[in-house]
Amino acid sequence: MSEITGNIVEVTLQNFQEIVEKSRSLPVLLEFYAEGAEESARLAAVLQRLANEYGGKFILGRVNIQESPQIVQQLGVRTLPTLKLLYEGQLAQDLEGPQEEQQLRSLLDQVTMSPTERTREQIDLMLADGNREAAIGMLQQAIEEEPGNYGLQTELCDLLIMEDRADEAGQILAGLPDDAEGINKPRFRLEFIELAAGLGTIADLEGALSEGNLQTRFDLALRLIVDDQIEAALSHLLEIMKVDREFQEDIGRTTMIKIFDLLGKGNPIATEYRRKMFTFLH
Repeated sequence: MSEITGNIVEVTLQNFQEIVEKSRSLPVLLEFYAEGAEESARLAAVLQRLANEYGGKFILGRVNIQESPQIVQQLGVRTLPTLKLLYEGQLAQDLEGPQEEQQLRSLLDQVTMSPTERTREQIDLMLADGNREAAIGMLQQAIEEEPGNYGLQTELCDLLIMEDRADEAGQILAGLPDDAEGINKPRFRLEFIELAAGLGTIADLEGALSEGNLQTRFDLALRLIVDDQIEAALSHLLEIMKVDREFQEDIGRTTMIKIFDLLGKGNPIATEYRRKMFTFLH
């Protein structure tokens, strides 16, 4: 029996059992289609893009109903397009008719996400609801189960710092390797807190701000960062760059880069100001 390889496989009667066995270790989404069927072609384009995007986390098994009527009969396919999900060797889901891409993503995420990814998704939902304490509790529980997962520990440190528990975060950070996943995020957050200590209030700094006073503008940016007014802080740092690139060894630019790390990959504010910084530099 030949080994199934690749993200997209044409399923026939000859390799069908092999596909079923493969689903014990990797989810298989069976796509039943017919050549020339418009709805089949439309869905096929979406499925093939998802198969490539998910990069081997699932197999797309394409079943041509005209060439494999035995499989169609065995699995009770009644209409086109039809999708059937094989998971852990069993038929787990049956979808008939056209499908929205988001619905397909939700289905695939359920069976392809690792335990760590599931934990992160739940934590993101808690944070979106403003429930930081619950997120901290879930991270602590996850770390007990995966003590070697440094990414979870750096994320915990960042939340602890945001909850004014910097001492706890510092103790955890001290035990992590310098190249731990995401370690710059809590480190930079601590750095900003320390730099902002002893500065005046945001209102005081705004009152003292005058054209060309870059030190006060930088101090204000630090206070805004600590107060989680990130976009306003980035705006002041970009202004410092425009006025004087040499100010404190280009501290406007280097601080912006640290904030981008703080915000994380894909953050829309980071994307916008990274583009503005690039435009100014070039």
